[in-house]
Amino acid sequence: MPNRRLFPVLLLLLIAITITSVNAHACVGRKLVLGSVETARPGMVTRILSILIHERTGTTVEVKFFTDRAKLLTAVKKGKVDLYVDYVDSAVERLKVKVPSTENVERFKAVKRRFEEELNLIWLKPMGYSGIDADGRSLGPASTVVHKDTLKKFPALPRLLEKIGTRVVLDDGRLDNLVGKSRSEKPAKVARNYLKEVKLI
Repeated sequence: MPNRRLFPVLLLLLIAITITSVNAHACVGRKLVLGSVETARPGMVTRILSILIHERTGTTVEVKFFTDRAKLLTAVKKGKVDLYVDYVDSAVERLKVKVPSTENVERFKAVKRRFEEELNLIWLKPMGYSGIDADGRSLGPASTVVHKDTLKKFPALPRLLEKIGTRVVLDDGRLDNLVGKSRSEKPAKVARNYLKEVKLI
């Protein structure tokens, strides 16, 4: 009798251990494609995001650099890029989004809604810095944008990426400082050191 009672307990324990093991390695062997334009600031942010994802989940992250934003956005629409960084004002201008307010929060909400409804893309919370184009014009607050289908495969991704912007704010001054360091050190090393410094890896 004691052995018969013990068997179901051992079976449940074995199942629990198996499920825990599967969850722990759920992202290992998977791959994400992270797109970016090949310029200093976006390049640094992209390296930070790619290292953060890989170190915290074990996911392989392929970084694809594009010579301009038009080519990057085309790749995103074709599904060749899983996630990238976009800017609120730039998106408002591209999609001709009508926003009654000049407030960043309202503009962000309008863009987020249009992207999800029309493009199947999800805007995560802003990171803290603003994009700047080649002419020095502000492109508005920066956010990571992810394909909705990608989030189905990686449901924990938003919580991880939004640590930059909630737990740690990557503002313009900090980002420019990192870009400055990358002129004398390898950008990937600078990005990794930053993540260690803010205790995200």
